[in-house]
Amino acid sequence: MPSDKKPPSRKAGAVRRSAATRTDSAALAPHIDRDIDGLNAAELAEAIRFHNWRYFIDDDPVIPDAVYDRLVRRLQLVDAGAPILAQVGAAADVDEDQGAAGDKVDHTALMLSLDKCYDAAGLTQWEKGLGGTLVASPKVDGLACSIRYDARGRFLVAATRGDGRRGENISQNARRIPSIPTSIDVDRLGSAAAIEVRGEVYLPLSAFARVADRFSNPRNTAAGAMKSKESPGIPLEDLAFFAYDLLGCDVSTEQEKARLLADIGFTPVETEPCTVDAAQAVCDRIAAARGSFDYELDGVVFKIDDVATQVRLGATAHHPRWAIAYKFQGDSDVSAVEEVEWSLSRTGTITPVAIVEPVQLSGASVTRATLHNLSNFLRLGLHRGDLLRLTRRGGVIPHVEANHGGGDDAFAAPAICPSCGGAAVAVDGTPRKVDGRTETTTVLRCAAPDDCPAVQRGRLTHFTRALEMDGFGEKVVDALLEHHLVRDPADLFHLRPADLLPLPRMGPALAEKLVAEIQRQRRVESEVFVRALGVDGLGHHAASLLTARWSVGDLRSRTVEEIAELHSLGDLSARSIVEGLADQASLIDRLLAEIELVAPADDAPTDASPRLHGEVVVFTGTLTRMSRRDAQQLVSRHGARSGGSITAETTVLVVGGDELESARPSTKLTKARKLEETTGRPRIASEAEFFDALGLEG
Repeated sequence: MPSDKKPPSRKAGAVRRSAATRTDSAALAPHIDRDIDGLNAAELAEAIRFHNWRYFIDDDPVIPDAVYDRLVRRLQLVDAGAPILAQVGAAADVDEDQGAAGDKVDHTALMLSLDKCYDAAGLTQWEKGLGGTLVASPKVDGLACSIRYDARGRFLVAATRGDGRRGENISQNARRIPSIPTSIDVDRLGSAAAIEVRGEVYLPLSAFARVADRFSNPRNTAAGAMKSKESPGIPLEDLAFFAYDLLGCDVSTEQEKARLLADIGFTPVETEPCTVDAAQAVCDRIAAARGSFDYELDGVVFKIDDVATQVRLGATAHHPRWAIAYKFQGDSDVSAVEEVEWSLSRTGTITPVAIVEPVQLSGASVTRATLHNLSNFLRLGLHRGDLLRLTRRGGVIPHVEANHGGGDDAFAAPAICPSCGGAAVAVDGTPRKVDGRTETTTVLRCAAPDDCPAVQRGRLTHFTRALEMDGFGEKVVDALLEHHLVRDPADLFHLRPADLLPLPRMGPALAEKLVAEIQRQRRVESEVFVRALGVDGLGHHAASLLTARWSVGDLRSRTVEEIAELHSLGDLSARSIVEGLADQASLIDRLLAEIELVAPADDAPTDASPRLHGEVVVFTGTLTRMSRRDAQQLVSRHGARSGGSITAETTVLVVGGDELESARPSTKLTKARKLEETTGRPRIASEAEFFDALGLEG
């Protein structure tokens, strides 16, 4: 790159730093040898500052313009509010490629799925005790995605929902959809921060009619086109976008969100207020008008209109508690039951599945339908040849709605375990949600799961996968069990190379390698350890949340009520976790005799402050000393946990800008003040008060 050709993306006024800062930043040069996607916000910002210096002050650039622009674009995705971004220009222009199609994009906030119900009873159960105003909108059957804009209203990136934490980059295709603005007027939002719009990409039925001979349905056609890296198969201009959520600016109601979305150029999904008592009638009316819409819809979404109430109710690990999708029933038909199969899970639960004559439902051939549990099996009273009413709920899950009879030769629940041949016993299971109602069901279980080969295999496989143990695939696990070398994960730690030599295709080198891999697991992070136990409800989210709060020893003595109090966990998950840990007590004791539990290296405070130990800090408003993401990372390094919303656990709310004096405080500040009046916390402090009192600097 010629030194006399200055790209417009770097302005001379952007670099006014001391020589000392320049020297300290020299260490940032090696960052460019790493994958840029692996840099955090602070590293990206410092790398940009360093390369600005090399370009403008030293007149000796060390990276090409294209790499510099990649740094800027990546920082826009990681922290669109970073101050350094206000000092660069063309690298942030909307005409630049915002990453490759299919690249992974981390969501700024979880994109949770919605809880579902399928009948009036389920809707009533969800509504119980809510009161107030709801909003209802058609549930568009499309591809959920998020679109981010920077503080100046420029398009940054569009991404699919993915797993809720990370999606795929679909920016290039999204920019061609007419109803997605490539820039917005942020002044209309009264916000100086980056914002995010979430919604549904769909193919109108009128457009699908032109290609129906080549594609199966509008939803899959739209999803395929958006994810396509080359030929989308249809004109992307035929797609449309309904917006249903707005993040990054303070609003008080869902109706206000819809008005603001329309103000900045989006088409918000049709939203109407309704009372709890009228919700079923609204759903019936939308269902009756289903054929008049120019898009596919598979239900009605109900949300609590008041955003402060939404914050108070919070979310589980899977869905917000303040919204529900009333799903229309999918195609329904009858089919004769031929057999009932009973399958065994790694927890020892024996689950019934109906095998039926093939029947077409919602475009798919169905031969199996879940019967859920022993309670449901007994309620249906199945006989061979009975005609079952089957429905693909939400167009996906084959479900037995009713038994119309007509058969003979009644099916009976097995008295023995289908795996080990030991006794099968009926026990009261964990309360769970069925059709929107909380029920305690009876389940069938193997009476001796610790001695059952299928349970042993499931536990061992789950444990080795959770710990990412190289070499322990299903064949090795099966061989260990068949040769009676292990019964459960704790037995792994007693294996010697000589013990493994009799296994098929096992030589000395492989035996040594496998034992070395086992010994490598003598130190395990607490979160990974509890997740590896395979307890129902203890997935990534719950395990991380619980081990951040308690040691494994303390966690084992916690009650259902104590766990249920944590934000995003509830009674059902808490009960499942408590019962699962109790069932695994013996295995946990034996594992802890072999394993040392350690804290994640990245989570250990690097400059721990006693003042922040045990604190849960939430930020609101526009920070001036640093970006919100950097502030969250900073308090985490000093021993605190950084929360995203106000809950009973929050101990400090840090308020940026002039919001403390605002006549229209944010939802976070409003809720914090109410909690402070009744419980004495959280403490509310301005940005300056918080950082100055603690002696923390950015």
